[in-house]
Amino acid sequence: MKKIALLALSMLLLSAGLHAQKMNAVKTDLFSAFLRTGVLKYERAFNENMSAQLGFFYTGYSPGDSDGKLSGIGITPEFRYYLSSTPAPNGTYLAPNFRYMSLTVSDNLDEGTLTSLGFAINLGKQVVLKDVIVIDAWVGPVYAFRSISESVGGVDLGQISGADGFGLRLGIAIGIAF
Repeated sequence: MKKIALLALSMLLLSAGLHAQKMNAVKTDLFSAFLRTGVLKYERAFNENMSAQLGFFYTGYSPGDSDGKLSGIGITPEFRYYLSSTPAPNGTYLAPNFRYMSLTVSDNLDEGTLTSLGFAINLGKQVVLKDVIVIDAWVGPVYAFRSISESVGGVDLGQISGADGFGLRLGIAIGIAF
């Protein structure tokens, strides 16, 4: 009898947990595979209005028959404030964030390094379908402080000025909620 009661209690707790609000999401950018870039993002909701997301990327892109290669890493921490009446991580949000990235561009003779620290604020909409599938779309302005250095044939040409400036950050991600 104790085993049956324990089994019934376990099933009740498990089923109650399945209907609870999902607090975590793991996502990847929808179009990053086309650029041979791996993107992984983890979002955790703290309460009904706030969450934090941490994103990582690695790229090793070589365009077509070219000898050129773009490789590097990036990290994007982000705070999200949900504006909609649905609890986080579902709804419309504002997300201040920053991105650090370090990329190397190379071909047979030349090599350059781009280091960037960008600050952005995104307006986005995230939808959780069937309590499992996450679709996240965002857009927003970014200002990036960039450092670019170049070397030709192994000779360091130094820093290139005038690389800082405004841009636009936008994207679509898909993933799962749990």
